[in-house]
Amino acid sequence: MAKLIIKSNSTGQPVQVIELRPGVNRFGRSPENDHLLVDPDISDRHCDVLVDNEFVFVRDLESTNGTFIDGDQVHESALYSGQTLRIGPVEMILDAPPIRIALPEMPKPQQAAKSAAPTPLADGYPSCLKHPVRHAIWECTHCQSVYCDECIRKLRRVGGVQLKLCPACSNPCKLTAWSEMMRGKKKGFFSTLAGKLKDSIKRTVRISR
Repeated sequence: MAKLIIKSNSTGQPVQVIELRPGVNRFGRSPENDHLLVDPDISDRHCDVLVDNEFVFVRDLESTNGTFIDGDQVHESALYSGQTLRIGPVEMILDAPPIRIALPEMPKPQQAAKSAAPTPLADGYPSCLKHPVRHAIWECTHCQSVYCDECIRKLRRVGGVQLKLCPACSNPCKLTAWSEMMRGKKKGFFSTLAGKLKDSIKRTVRISR
């Protein structure tokens, strides 16, 4: 059974080992959580730890001070045995059975593609390793290989959360710089459109008066 071992904290919590039950384990300052952590740096509903068989997954609940794995702030991420989860001042090491994912044997040409460098597209951003005319949307956090959305492995886990896994090494993937840039452009476009609609409504009101 997966468990979190508290290695340091300033909350004075007497519990040193937290047993994680299958499904959702909620952490936070509110008594309504499954695991209560009383500290002003911890939000009332801070994060969820999802356990499904051999998989452990962390999801931040828009906490004030963030959730961290091995020092990196995360919103949604897999948590592996030996990694440190930090919630406010509380640091906990995951002790869990190793994850075993059965993968089909890959042909030698595809293994060679794993180590190949992505081809830059006209805008300077890298292409997918398997589709050289498509932008790479996902980047593996372990081997740094980049792929389009079609190439990555998608695994839906407890709570409807969908994991994005590298097809080469099965580690979690994150959005590439191109994806982050495009997401920023979309937000900027919709903000501009909303502003124009507001201005149009104001002008219409003035005319009607």
